[in-house]
Amino acid sequence: MSQQTRNFLAGAAVLLALASVGPAEAAEVLRVGPDGPHRAQDPLVPQPAGSSLGREPRSGRPSALASAPKGKRKRPTRGARAVSRALTSAARRGRISRASSIRYRTLYARARRVRAALEGVRGRELGAVVATLESIALRRRLTASRMPALFLILRRNTEFWPGRVIPRNRDRVTFSGSELLFGYYAGAGLQLQPLVNFKKANLMHGACVKDTGAQCRREGLRMLLGEMVATSSRRGGFRAWEYFFRFGGGAPPWMSAMAQATGVQAFGRASQLLEDPTWEGYAREALPAFETPSPTGVAARGPIGGTHFLQYSFAPRLFIINAFLQSLIGLYDYAQITGDSTARRLYAAAEPEARAELPRHDTGDWSTYSFGGRESTREYHELLREFLRSLCNRVRERTYCEAAKRFRLYTTEAAQLELLGPATVTEDEPVRVRFSLSKLSAVQITITRAGRTAIDRTATFRRGGGSFAWTPRTSGIYKVRLAAKELRTGLELRTRRSGEIESVPAD
Repeated sequence: MSQQTRNFLAGAAVLLALASVGPAEAAEVLRVGPDGPHRAQDPLVPQPAGSSLGREPRSGRPSALASAPKGKRKRPTRGARAVSRALTSAARRGRISRASSIRYRTLYARARRVRAALEGVRGRELGAVVATLESIALRRRLTASRMPALFLILRRNTEFWPGRVIPRNRDRVTFSGSELLFGYYAGAGLQLQPLVNFKKANLMHGACVKDTGAQCRREGLRMLLGEMVATSSRRGGFRAWEYFFRFGGGAPPWMSAMAQATGVQAFGRASQLLEDPTWEGYAREALPAFETPSPTGVAARGPIGGTHFLQYSFAPRLFIINAFLQSLIGLYDYAQITGDSTARRLYAAAEPEARAELPRHDTGDWSTYSFGGRESTREYHELLREFLRSLCNRVRERTYCEAAKRFRLYTTEAAQLELLGPATVTEDEPVRVRFSLSKLSAVQITITRAGRTAIDRTATFRRGGGSFAWTPRTSGIYKVRLAAKELRTGLELRTRRSGEIESVPAD
């Protein structure tokens, strides 16, 4: 038996325990019902940290979201004709029914009328959704399989924006009679967010197999996954859950390995909980995404040379470690639950790349968000640590277990600080008082002599060596005090060191 197989078998016993981490923490959702929208706390709505799209790939540039309405202003007539042609073609080929074609045309015409009557942000947001639909049609990508999701998005935005409430950016929104969660992305309107919905499905599953404090709602889970099936599309011959708005330079429709794998995981768990193998079939139809190269699929050659699963299908050189690990976890769990050999093979093909990439994300005092990129925010550092801990519990791989422990220490240990010198300086000659530091911190230096302060300065330093410039004005013994406060965790983690420097007269 290979070590890989032994690792898979060792992880089987912990899958139910890992299905959810309780008790559940409620997140806010904007519920839209017959009496209008109202805010509520819901333990089955995933927290933002683990279910967001992440940082926009093109940092420092104007958001691509804001550009969506431009298509409508430039060529609304061409866009309208493109939508009509796509509907006519799909109906003529038998890809959609005549009734569906009529319903979609009615939704589109109503959206345009409502858009014309709205002003300000409401008009811009609905206009962005209309423009995105038209842009997809102009690029001949308004296929029959994408129509259910795109026209549902159009319908919900048309219903929502004439109302009084303007949501906060990244608010989660749900509508009565549905389990689906929409996300509000300023400049792009309300959008289906596949990852958020599959995370919700996993929370619903967890509430049924473990005491999380949330109500077990099997029929709600069945409804949610049914809605996710209905809004999936065919992409490169496989079932996909796509994103239908611009993000970080990516034009819709695009997809994410993290969302796709979390969907596979959710369907596998539901098949077991609901005792219905039908859900496994939907997951199997989604697996080819992980062996199809981007931009159609999410497979890419990683920075170490192995297979990497991409967070964004349109960004083949952006390697985000937390998303990669979550993709592996989703495939692993599905293979464990169902015994699916394809999922097991896909996991085994990419896992060595993740193990090889991981050390390059360890700065010695924190983690990096992407390979060769910026450091993680506190939220993404914690998310990465949780994924590492999950992999450690599943496969007992030393690399993941030790990294999870180190990353935990980075958030709980104060900085190590040492005063390096010099021990002796010369009066009226500039010097640098040197120190070593183990993690990013604000460092304060105070130098006094005979109760009088010579300098008192504070500056930010990264891990490694640092120094402050100082010119002693008289000879004698000076007292030096250093204090460091680490800056990432928000905790009051402080370190202090002290020493003496002797200042001697110049010759």
